[in-house]
Amino acid sequence: MINMSQAMPVSWAFSPLWLAAIALVAIEEIGLVRLRARSRPAQSARWRRRALAYEAGLVVMCIIESSPLAGLSMEHLSIHMALHVLEMFYLPVLLIVGAPWVPALFMLPVGLRRRVLAGWQLGRSRWLTRRLSGLVVTPLFGLIIFNGTMVFWHLPVIMNWAGRTEWAHTWLMTLSFVGSGYLFWRIILPSHPSPPRGKLGMQAISVVATAFAMLILAVSMAVMSRGAWYEMNIAMLGPAPAFHDQQVAAGILWICGDFWSIPALILIVRRFMVNEGGLSAAFERSLGREV
Repeated sequence: MINMSQAMPVSWAFSPLWLAAIALVAIEEIGLVRLRARSRPAQSARWRRRALAYEAGLVVMCIIESSPLAGLSMEHLSIHMALHVLEMFYLPVLLIVGAPWVPALFMLPVGLRRRVLAGWQLGRSRWLTRRLSGLVVTPLFGLIIFNGTMVFWHLPVIMNWAGRTEWAHTWLMTLSFVGSGYLFWRIILPSHPSPPRGKLGMQAISVVATAFAMLILAVSMAVMSRGAWYEMNIAMLGPAPAFHDQQVAAGILWICGDFWSIPALILIVRRFMVNEGGLSAAFERSLGREV
């Protein structure tokens, strides 16, 4: 069983993620200053709005990790699941809308920026960098990493370890939630100046497959289990309340799937209709008729 002294503190505390976030915000702001010098006022205003979304995502992530919610999420699986949904399905959208990569590149002086890009594309290790970048931007890779991350952290042995290892919770669990969420949503969402990474069919498959994986995980926790999975919950709450809390967590996972998957599918269907010239035209083409 977990030693109670090993549990994460349930109080406000400084999270080291703030240091990383401050560095990223500084990179963003320096890049924006250099972009502003070569952009029209309207373009600068758009970059500022994007930066606000990006920086808001970083700040919310750090506030969560600094708040009592971080410790409570290791005691109450229901709180963990609510934060899990927030960190995987909503915070990454802010980062994608923020489109931080262009300002990050412009943070570098012109000469260094050109050398970095040339080294990545044409350097001696280009065979590796091109394959890595090609793999990371592949929609199937994003889908597998996202669902694999979700399942991995809910394995009892892994969650028990994260519950008593604060650095693992902060630097591994939280960042992998947000990072894999970023890769998943980039299948569906554009991030200036790049379009979505997946075609419409892959976007739909990604949403349906992920919603199904969430459903299976929720059913496994609530219906197919006879007791609580995680030692931390049992130690803090007791066996019966911990199992009830686990069922609530499963309900949160199941219900919250509708809050992101239905809007995502509506967006994909609208894109399909635009591409096909409307619903009636799409229906005629599906029947093999020319319109």
